[in-house]
Amino acid sequence: MFSKQDLLGSFPTVEESGYGHYFFQHTLPKTVFQYCLKSSSSRDLLTVCEDVVDRDFAALVLDQAPHLLSPLKPTLYNLADNNYGFTHVLSVPSSYHSSLKGGLESKREKLYLCIPIFRCEFSGDESEAEFKEMMQRMVPVFKWKRKVHPKLKVYFDNPGTGAGTYEAGALLKYPTLISEVENLNGIVSGFIEVTNYKGEVVEVLSPAPDTYSLIRNRSDEKSMSLPELIKDISAFAGV
Repeated sequence: MFSKQDLLGSFPTVEESGYGHYFFQHTLPKTVFQYCLKSSSSRDLLTVCEDVVDRDFAALVLDQAPHLLSPLKPTLYNLADNNYGFTHVLSVPSSYHSSLKGGLESKREKLYLCIPIFRCEFSGDESEAEFKEMMQRMVPVFKWKRKVHPKLKVYFDNPGTGAGTYEAGALLKYPTLISEVENLNGIVSGFIEVTNYKGEVVEVLSPAPDTYSLIRNRSDEKSMSLPELIKDISAFAGV
């Protein structure tokens, strides 16, 4: 459990609401991180934001957390309608994140980072390593005004460009995936296999120039143009 005095040891100013929330900030040369903490004897809930100051929304994110949060893996919970369009919150235990490390390290054991998300951005079953990679490279989780960044694991091979991944696939951003789809045009021996946040899989082929095939469920194949394909991939990704 964190007290106001604990926080003042690491932050110059800490404001307390009448509903059990602490508000404080960390200023860096190029950005300011806004924190909201809800602390109790059983758990500590934290939100972090770097592009807006919205204390009401930060408090809402924490107040809607369910009674039980996993101390070992992420927990997903629903979020009320809001101005940012977020649908869910991903809560992760202290081993998944580095927030409030340093002088407050000894009190972090039950510190859950609560991240408002668009549902398609995380599966909810990420390992520590995968979550940290996504947080650092794929989804700007501390920016509440962000666009949707769908989780896409892609396995592909393009003999024409020499690009590709190992069979395990790699996390790719949506614009990068679309670029690879365009690069596949007319590469008969190439393919792209995409897994979305639900674990669903589609495969993209290009049997002839300006002609694409989308295969769903390993068997349902449909021929289409590039604009049609991009529309279907967007829906599949959750964008």
